[in-house]
Amino acid sequence: MEVRIKNRRSTEFVAFIKKSTKQNLIDLGNGWKFDWYRLFNVSSLFFMLEYDQKIQGIIKLEEENASYYVLKNIEVAPWNFGSNGKFKNIAEILISYACLKSFELNKGSYKGFLVFTSKGNLIEYYQKKYNAELIFRERMIINSDVAKQLILSNLGIDLENEK
Repeated sequence: MEVRIKNRRSTEFVAFIKKSTKQNLIDLGNGWKFDWYRLFNVSSLFFMLEYDQKIQGIIKLEEENASYYVLKNIEVAPWNFGSNGKFKNIAEILISYACLKSFELNKGSYKGFLVFTSKGNLIEYYQKKYNAELIFRERMIINSDVAKQLILSNLGIDLENEK
């Protein structure tokens, strides 16, 4: 899937979200917080955002039960982290993509709901930035209406008017 990433000056660049294989994750280099190669398993789905043949960020979606997947891990590349990062919207695109996948993969009343667990210090950030709701302890959810807005604003896909 083609997406638009932005640098600190808001210049846009064409990037791609692709399904990741274990081989893609073998040598990410230093600075990544997760060992993505070790996290890889065939029962989960891994997607990478790639620009200029470099992985800019990765997500892991894991089937929690037969009805839905959860966003298990998300990470932007070390050079995109924080206010001095090269690209500023990698996390937004990856979360929006996870929301899109929640419409495709989740079943029944879970369709369009993105569930994830937040570290305690990020709960307020996810509430403000993504309108996520705290549902139990550190368990959070982005509801389907908010998910549709994120998908539209970050991926340019209008699920409301899709036929």
